[in-house]
Amino acid sequence: MKIFINLEKVILASGLALCAAMQSDYGVQADDTALDRPGFSLITRDGSGDVGRFTSVAIGADGLGLISFYDATNGDLKVAHCSNQACTSATISSLDRTGDVGQYTSIALGSDDLGLISYYDATNGDLKVAHCVDVACTSATLKTLDQAGDVGQYTSLTVGTDKLPLITYYDVTNGDLKIAHCTDVACEAATITVLTFLQAEGNVGLHTSVTMVMSQGVISYYDATDHYLKSALCPDVACTEPTLTTTPDKTADVGQYSSVTIGTADSRPLISYYDATNGDLKVVHCEEVVCTSATRTTLESDGNVGQYTSIVIGSDNLGVISYYDVTNGDLKVAHCADVTCSSATLATLDRTGNVGQYTSVTIGTDGLPLISYYDVTNGDLKVAHCSDVDCTSATVTPLDGAKIDVGAPSAMVMGADGRGVIGYYDATNGDLKVVHCLDFACASATLTTVQSQGDVGRHVSMAIGADGFPLISYYDASNGDLRVAHCTDLACITLTHHPLDEAGQVGQFTSMAVGTDGRGLISYYDATDGNLKVAHCTDPVCSSAKVITLVSNGDVGQFTSITIGADGLALITYYDATNQDLKVAHCEDVACSSATESTLDSAGDVGRYSSVAIGADGLALVSYYDTTNGDLKVAHCMDLACSSAKINALRSENNVGQFTSITIGSDSHGLISYYDATNGDLRVAHCADVDCQAATHTIIQSEDDIGQFTTIAMGMDGRGLISYYDVTNGDLKVAHCSNSFCVPYHRR
Repeated sequence: MKIFINLEKVILASGLALCAAMQSDYGVQADDTALDRPGFSLITRDGSGDVGRFTSVAIGADGLGLISFYDATNGDLKVAHCSNQACTSATISSLDRTGDVGQYTSIALGSDDLGLISYYDATNGDLKVAHCVDVACTSATLKTLDQAGDVGQYTSLTVGTDKLPLITYYDVTNGDLKIAHCTDVACEAATITVLTFLQAEGNVGLHTSVTMVMSQGVISYYDATDHYLKSALCPDVACTEPTLTTTPDKTADVGQYSSVTIGTADSRPLISYYDATNGDLKVVHCEEVVCTSATRTTLESDGNVGQYTSIVIGSDNLGVISYYDVTNGDLKVAHCADVTCSSATLATLDRTGNVGQYTSVTIGTDGLPLISYYDVTNGDLKVAHCSDVDCTSATVTPLDGAKIDVGAPSAMVMGADGRGVIGYYDATNGDLKVVHCLDFACASATLTTVQSQGDVGRHVSMAIGADGFPLISYYDASNGDLRVAHCTDLACITLTHHPLDEAGQVGQFTSMAVGTDGRGLISYYDATDGNLKVAHCTDPVCSSAKVITLVSNGDVGQFTSITIGADGLALITYYDATNQDLKVAHCEDVACSSATESTLDSAGDVGRYSSVAIGADGLALVSYYDTTNGDLKVAHCMDLACSSAKINALRSENNVGQFTSITIGSDSHGLISYYDATNGDLRVAHCADVDCQAATHTIIQSEDDIGQFTTIAMGMDGRGLISYYDVTNGDLKVAHCSNSFCVPYHRR
C-alpha cells in the first residue's frame, strides 16, 4: 500500500548533476554534524543553531561592521560582514571548521585594511589567527601562532604603530599572561613573550584586553590568585616585556570581563570591568599612562550587573560601555558623562529574553555605537545599532542562528569558479537568499540576502550568464510578478534586481537557461490566465525581456523546466493541469517566439516536478512524478524536438519521485535526485544506460524528513553536489559526494 502526501505546488529548480552506481540500495544514516560519511558529506548550509558567543566587532575599510563569533553548534569560527551601517543584514562566512575552534575571538582592522581575528582552538589548545582575504572576509588564511601547552583563551588584538598586530592571551597550562607580536601584517608568524616577572603573581592573564597609546601597549587583565584588576604597560611596540605592572583596583574580587581603551581627549587609559563581590559595573580612569594612580567609579550597582564589558570612545570623546545585566538578562549600555567617566547615563537596549552576553562595541562611520552580543534564549548572534551618540535606544537585529525556515525552494548551479551557487527562499522573513560555496564540498560558504523587500524568492531558478555571473529568476509573491536578479560578482554579494513581467499573477514555476545568443531564457507560469510563458532577456544582464505567451490551450505551464538542446534551441517540459499530462515545448528560434508542443505522457495524472537535461546522445532526458501511482518516471526523447519519448517507471516502490532534478554524470548516464515521500528520504537514481530504462537507487540521507526541493549539480572535482530542504528542522542542506559514484563503495 502506498501513502500519498499532498505537497504545495512549488518549483522544482532546474537540476544539474550528482553521482551513483551500485548493485543495490544502501542507506546512509547521517546527522547534521556528520561531515564525512562513506560516500557523502552532509552539511547544513543555513538554518537554526547556537551561534553568537565570543563576539568581537570592528569597522572595516568599507565603513561597514565586521563581527567575529563562535558557532557552538558546529564548533566553527564565523564572521558576519554587515550590509549597511546599521547592520540590519549581513553576509555570514565560516572561516575555520577544523575541530572545535572560534572561542575567545578578537577582531581588528589590519594596516592592509583587511580584518584580522585572534581566537582559541579548543581541540588542540592553541592560539590561532585568521587573516581575511577580502574586505567582507568571505574567507581567510589561518595560522597557529602558539601551541605550547593549552594556550589562546581570552585573546585581545590590536595593531601597533609599527603596523603589526599585537595579541594578548592566557596560558592555561602555566597560568601566565602571554603576548604575540606578529612579524608581518597577515600574522603568518609571531614572536611569543611570556611576561615572566608576572609569574610570581600566580594565576594571571584571564580577561585580558590590549590597546595602544603612542608606541606602547596597555594591557588590562585579571589576577585570579589575588582577585585583582591589574594593568601592564609595554616598554616598546613589540612588548617583549613590560616595565611596570600596577593594580588599579584591589577592593574585593574585581577585574573580570575587563576592557581597556585610550581616551581621545586626554590620552589616558579607561578600563571597564566587573566587581564580582558586589555584582557591580565599575570603571577605572588612569591618571597617567602607567596607571600607578587612578580614579575608580561604580557606574551601576542595581542588581548583578557588569559582566562581558566592552568599552570604546564615542564620537563625542566620551566612553561608551556595553555590558550584561545578569539579574534581568538584558543588554545594557553606559554612556560616560565626562572624560574620566565619573558618572554615566544607563540604558537598556535589549530586554527580550536572556540577552547581552559576549558584548563588543565599536563606533561606526556614522558616529554611532554598534554592539554585537549573544542571545542566550535563542542561541543567536545579535547586533544593536544605537540611534544616537548617547545610545539611549537602538535598532536590534538578529544576524545568525535565528530559528528560521529556509531552503524551500532552492536552485543550484556551478559557478564560473567551479563552486556551487545556491539560490533559495527564506520562508520566515520572505527573502531571497544566495549561498556561494567556498570549496567543492560546500563545507564553508558565504550567505547573502538578495532581496528582502516584500515576500520574494519562491520558485527560484539559476543560470550562469555570459559574463560568468549568476542570473536568478524568482517569484515576487507580494506583487505577483516575475523578477530577475543579476549578480555582479561570483559570490553574488552585490547585484541588481527588477521585475520582468508584471501582468497579472505571473512568475511561478520559473526555470532559467542561457541560450546560444548568451541571453537568459526563462520559462514560467501565468496563474491569472493559466498559460505557459517565456521571457527572453534583451541583454546578458537581463535588464529587460521580451515576454511571450507560448502555450495557452487550457491550464498549462506549472512545473516548468528548461534546457538548451543539441540544436541550439530551448526545450521546455511542463505540466498540463487540465489534462494532467506531461508536455514539452520545442522552441522554433533562439528567442522562443513560438514553439511546437508535444504530449509525452498522458497515462493518469503525470508530469509534476519535471526536470530536463540533454543526454550524451544529444536527446533530452526528463524526470518527473506520476501522481496517480506515486512513481518516479523518466522519459527519453526520440528526436531533438522531443515529439515523442520512451517512457519508463524508474521506481515504483512506495510514494517516490516528487521534487526530481536531473543531470548527466561523468559516465554520460543520467543522475536524478528525488524525494521519497513515504520515508521522508533524499534519494538518487543513477541510470544504467543513456536512455535510463533502469537505474540504481541510493539513499543519501534518511534521518528526519528531508529531501524536498532537491537540485543536483556536478562539480569540477567530478563529484556531485545536491542542495535540498530539511522539512523537520526547516534548514537548507547540501550533500557532497566523496567519490565520483556517490555511494559508500563501488562494485565493478
